[in-house]
Amino acid sequence: TPQMVERFSSRFKENIAILHSRLNDGEKYDEWRKINEGKVNIVIGARSAIFAPLKNIGVIIIDEEHSQTYKQENNPRYNAIDIAKERCKYHKAKLILGSATPSLESFARAGNKVYKLLVLSKRPSSSTMPNVEIIDMKEEIKKGNFILSDSLKSEIKEKLDRKEQSIILLNRRGYSSIISCRECGYTEKCPKCDVTYTYHKTSNNLKCHYCGTAKVPSKVCPKCGSKLRDFGLGTEKLEEELNKLFKARIVRMDVDTTSKKGEHQKIIDDFGEHKYDILIGTQMIAKGLDFPLVTLVGVVSIDSSLTSPDYRASENTFQLLSQVSGRAGRSENKGEVIVQTFNPDHYAITLAKNHDYIDFYKEEMKVRKMLKYS
Repeated sequence: TPQMVERFSSRFKENIAILHSRLNDGEKYDEWRKINEGKVNIVIGARSAIFAPLKNIGVIIIDEEHSQTYKQENNPRYNAIDIAKERCKYHKAKLILGSATPSLESFARAGNKVYKLLVLSKRPSSSTMPNVEIIDMKEEIKKGNFILSDSLKSEIKEKLDRKEQSIILLNRRGYSSIISCRECGYTEKCPKCDVTYTYHKTSNNLKCHYCGTAKVPSKVCPKCGSKLRDFGLGTEKLEEELNKLFKARIVRMDVDTTSKKGEHQKIIDDFGEHKYDILIGTQMIAKGLDFPLVTLVGVVSIDSSLTSPDYRASENTFQLLSQVSGRAGRSENKGEVIVQTFNPDHYAITLAKNHDYIDFYKEEMKVRKMLKYS
């Protein structure tokens, strides 16, 4: 939302209302009243903005329409895209669904003439798509590189020397993903959800990322008394590793660092003003951001997305890689993308490397038809 609001404000001045969950009750009420009284013509916001009390809607634009965040998972459950369709029907308005990587459902509807397909074949500026290099982490581990490959380390150093910026994506927050005992195999799990706790070093606690339960970590195994150790990689550990390797100004953007009001905006503004050289983050940094000095995007591990227990795992992986690749080289300088993975030959990764949405769509639809998902 922050960069989008900035763009609209520069053109439409005060004719804008903003609706999202980070506003307090008073701010929400003021924005809602402004809309209801017809003092503004444009509303920008997250999924809840679809309920804005505009009296005469001409167009609803849903950017990054493939994003799962348009679905509300808790009560009252709704999909903002479905609500948008109904509101457009009622107001006889246009609905525009925008994405560089449309959801398979939307692209299939465009193919069946349910939607009208409009294609932007070039980037808005004169910049070209970045080069994408895929690194096989099976080979890197043999060299002793467990977190960052040699290629990614040398590229980060080169960008720092040239006073350019880098974005590093790791779609897993916290310090490490598993706390377990090497002797008996005991693993710390959430009693409510039966999923492994994630260790957060900055707050020194274990958190369940499903229900939010937190506890102080034990130092010894409750079963055998051996020392508990942490395994896996999160954004906190990645930040620690980068600070060890480089003399750089590094900032981390994930749910933990943007929980307070205004922090999200501050990180984006500071990075845009080159107060930091490297931005580390989860998928919230993968789309919508535009920084002219970013010439390198590193994806530390895409496998957590690829191997998730979801039939959309390949689609989500392709979209995530394509979106985050688009953050590099948006100005005059050519962009570079380095993707680290244990599955370098997977079609979602190889086709994302070639920025080939059409072939990915065909391949994924074959799989879904074979499994009778379509």
